[in-house]
Amino acid sequence: MDVGKDIVDKVLDTHISEWIQKVSKVRPELGNFSLCPFASTSKYAIIECQAEDIMPISGYDVIFYVIEDYFDLQSVQFWVKYYNEVYSDLIFFEDCPENETYISGIPTSNGKYNIIVMQDREKLRKARKKLAETGYYHHWNDELLKEILGEDVKFLDK
Repeated sequence: MDVGKDIVDKVLDTHISEWIQKVSKVRPELGNFSLCPFASTSKYAIIECQAEDIMPISGYDVIFYVIEDYFDLQSVQFWVKYYNEVYSDLIFFEDCPENETYISGIPTSNGKYNIIVMQDREKLRKARKKLAETGYYHHWNDELLKEILGEDVKFLDK
């Protein structure tokens, strides 16, 4: 057993779990929404692996694949694009410390690890439709809307 690896895994799990708590926090400046309204109720797994080894796993709402820390943003985006093309029923996003993102001035990134996030495309689309009816997306800037929502931006009245 590699004790050093266990310590790193616990630190990584703790960091990502704390990040999930931060994005789940209801914020008055976001119209009493959290950065991610479904984060606190989603069943998730955290998997540390090489980007080339990502394999979908069922039974979770979200999978956080923590990949190579030496990758730059373009490398992570390459893998995200690749997996989005290979798995049409899933959707993949990057979260990189190099790419600081904000909603109404509040940081959304985990700030430490290169992560590829995987979700079921249809479940996410249904959640986005519900959120679009609430005014949730009014706090997002146009660039982030296009980047994150992609073709689902059509659900918005903007």
